[in-house]
Amino acid sequence: MRYLLLVVEPDEPDRGPTPDIEEWVRRHDADGSRVLGERLRPAADVRRVRVAGGETVVTDGPFTESKDVIGGFDVVEAPDLDAALAIAAEHPGSWGGGTVEVHPFWPTGSTPPA
Repeated sequence: MRYLLLVVEPDEPDRGPTPDIEEWVRRHDADGSRVLGERLRPAADVRRVRVAGGETVVTDGPFTESKDVIGGFDVVEAPDLDAALAIAAEHPGSWGGGTVEVHPFWPTGSTPPA
């Protein structure tokens, strides 16, 4: 099953990759559990798109009072939630005040449970 790992971190425009994340990426690319992932630009570069009443509204970021942003993401393949949580716990984004949210994918074409 696939899981989306959202890396939530302080919004710091000059943040960059660390040796810890590069090692985590190498390890999980090598074992096949990491499908893809990228760092994201700071909140000031984000745009929100909404269509209301037939009109497209584009709003510049940041959008909330929060000082945290989604700083990056990874898509991982794991046999179950426990394995995905273990992979997330190894992610350097979960250390030192950061958070990694684990979101299971909803398989395309499946029906939500009643």
